[in-house]
Amino acid sequence: MNLQELIDQQRPGYSLDQIFYRSPEIYQIEVDRIMSRNWCFAGHVSEIPNKGDYFLFKIGEETVIVIRGRGDEIHALINVCRHRGSQICTKEKGSVNVLTCPYHAWAYDFDGTLKVAQHMGPDFDASQHHLHRAQIEVLGGMIYVCLAKKPPSLEPAKQDLQPVFDMFGFDNMKLAAKRRYHFKANWKLAVENYHECYHCAPSHPEYAAMHTLKLGPDEIEKRQAHMREAMGSCGLKTIEFDHLDDRQPSHIQGYAYSRTALFEGIKTGSQDGQPLAPLLGDLKDFDQGGSDLSIGPFSFFLIYSDHMVGYRFLPEDVDNCTCDIYWMVRGDAVEGRDYDVEKLTWLWHITTLADEDIIVNNQKGVNSRFYQPGPYSQMEHWTQRSMAWYLREMSQF
Repeated sequence: MNLQELIDQQRPGYSLDQIFYRSPEIYQIEVDRIMSRNWCFAGHVSEIPNKGDYFLFKIGEETVIVIRGRGDEIHALINVCRHRGSQICTKEKGSVNVLTCPYHAWAYDFDGTLKVAQHMGPDFDASQHHLHRAQIEVLGGMIYVCLAKKPPSLEPAKQDLQPVFDMFGFDNMKLAAKRRYHFKANWKLAVENYHECYHCAPSHPEYAAMHTLKLGPDEIEKRQAHMREAMGSCGLKTIEFDHLDDRQPSHIQGYAYSRTALFEGIKTGSQDGQPLAPLLGDLKDFDQGGSDLSIGPFSFFLIYSDHMVGYRFLPEDVDNCTCDIYWMVRGDAVEGRDYDVEKLTWLWHITTLADEDIIVNNQKGVNSRFYQPGPYSQMEHWTQRSMAWYLREMSQF
């Protein structure tokens, strides 16, 4: 298999050849060129409020311990003991006084420093056996992790998106709910599906009743007027960035932000279109819009005026992936008084269950010997861009 020849023969404007969705060899190359080289949303700072609190973040075969340090800093440590390789943390989340390997009791501090290794002899140098670290950045309370020694720069994203973080009060959000969904499908099919709303009208009647993205580009633009007129008085600024694929991917992480109108009368993504939680940040009212924020190739956020929904797609292997959804509200909002978790999660839970059926069915068709790449529609522009970016990344050596 010559990967570059496969990439070069891809027809522009068409979906990928079958081999990209089914080949274990290509998947292993993706691990090195896509998963390990890009920043990925690992979780939210509110998940680990106290020193010693941790959660595990898994991408491919690698597991990272994300832990709050003794000085309130956050560390990302590879979950592999430096003795004989056992995993140190076996529970998905928890709180510890020290990181102790369950195999031979080697113990590490929260920054990965080896503190205890008994019976190792006089020549043993503990300083050479600290835990391996992953790169970590916190953007507006969102924890990003990268496995590369020299990850893409997030500095442009930090600078450009700071007004967005300030506007919605990102530093004053908390995780209200989190759910995991397992898809029996290649991870790229899940990402492709997320990037387009060509399927929204026939597949997601609940979503389509609220969001204008189910319409074509020209019709969406006509619907923007009522939101734009309200933004200023509601405390929102007109901000838009699209740097997903126009920079060197090996040097700068791609990102994008935009805001799109909901249908008139719809304030947020709820069953009746009415508010679910207190307004975010210093917002004064609902502009009847929702923002799309992307940072990296795996994580996407939808920001309503009263809550934010985070989507993360991660591969498990060539045939399976996970979808994790995070619902975030104001940090001072009180569950049961200011928001109801079932109502908060309703829209995107039922939408994701429907997407699971769509994506798994898509994989079944792609597996057929009769599958051939088909042409993208005008409403699949972002999907086409995403896969073009993927092919460029896979071409990088």
